[in-house]
Amino acid sequence: MANPFRFGQVVGGDLFCNRTSEIKRITHDLAGGQSIVLYSPRRYGKTSLLQAVSEKLKANKILYGHMDFFATNSKEKVVQAVSRTAAQVIIDDLKSIEKFIKRAARFFTRTRFGVRFEPGDSGSFTIWPELSPQSSSFDSLSDALAGLNSYLKKTKKRAAIVFDEFQQVLRVNSNFEAEFRAIIQQQDRIAFAFLGSRMHLLQDIFSNESRPFYNSAKLIELGPIALEDLTKFIKARFKKIGVSISGEVALGIATRAKGHPDYAQRVCSHIFDVLESNRVTEEVVKAGMSRMLVSLTASFAGVFEELPLRESQVMTILTEQGPIATFPSKILQQYDMGAPALHKALANLVKKDLVRRGQDKKYFITDNFLAEWIKEVLKSGGEPNISEIL
Repeated sequence: MANPFRFGQVVGGDLFCNRTSEIKRITHDLAGGQSIVLYSPRRYGKTSLLQAVSEKLKANKILYGHMDFFATNSKEKVVQAVSRTAAQVIIDDLKSIEKFIKRAARFFTRTRFGVRFEPGDSGSFTIWPELSPQSSSFDSLSDALAGLNSYLKKTKKRAAIVFDEFQQVLRVNSNFEAEFRAIIQQQDRIAFAFLGSRMHLLQDIFSNESRPFYNSAKLIELGPIALEDLTKFIKARFKKIGVSISGEVALGIATRAKGHPDYAQRVCSHIFDVLESNRVTEEVVKAGMSRMLVSLTASFAGVFEELPLRESQVMTILTEQGPIATFPSKILQQYDMGAPALHKALANLVKKDLVRRGQDKKYFITDNFLAEWIKEVLKSGGEPNISEIL
């Protein structure tokens, strides 16, 4: 029997939970030519959401392209990735690489394209940009997006391009921010969706009036899934394999995950692994939760151990006392920590997206399961006693 839950990957179809209102809103914006910024904590399903949006856009005759900047760690890789994405949008519309090769020179003046065979299980041919060594990164990026825009004008069509983990381009070259802005604002047939999980950094790029992208796109924060919707999803997925789960138990899982789609699927996947009957009980949920935290220990330990002393101390305080708006002096004295050190550590943790400040002005650890893990470490005085996590 196949596990009905998936985590840590892009999901679609029955594996994608709701987001009906978000799909409608983002589709409306992009189809109308409005660029957006979509940000959220990690693993909130931004890429899966845009995949669902792409189906709606294509149904409305809007061309679509998606590229992920996560692994682009050089100027050349950034330019190649953008060029390939622009070309692929046209290829998808023409439904032929051969037709694209014949027509590419009409739209791209600086870039030539070749075809490569990518070995694999079935093997396939892919497009590959041949960049001019005489062209700067600005010229090559401009040629890629202007070429696509020219094709769209010629065919009287529109397109939406997703730049996933957009903040990564700034790590490659700080000049890219101004270059991208100068180029993008000239493309009147393309709407852009900028995605990112470094929320603080992405917000600053588009909200700081001293930066090139200031007010250039609509900011949308992707929040948690409504508990009611997530509860229905959990019940439906278990029902698909003939396993019963009460509404109360399913709601408990959704609540513990705080509406986090990936964590909800992750917990349920581990529950499936320990399931010995066709019914999910509280005891089974507890066992699944324990297995999940065991699986996350390596990554959580890596995060916590890399923190400077003051930042780890603040994380500890928030685990024990949070969410809190102010840090009592009595607690700070236990760590021999003054106000300047506290504020500096808090600011750094917010920048790292490990800590957030809610609308009620209270600070809290962004990842609630990281907080659970730290709490167990504190209880055990070392490695977490996972068997007693609940």
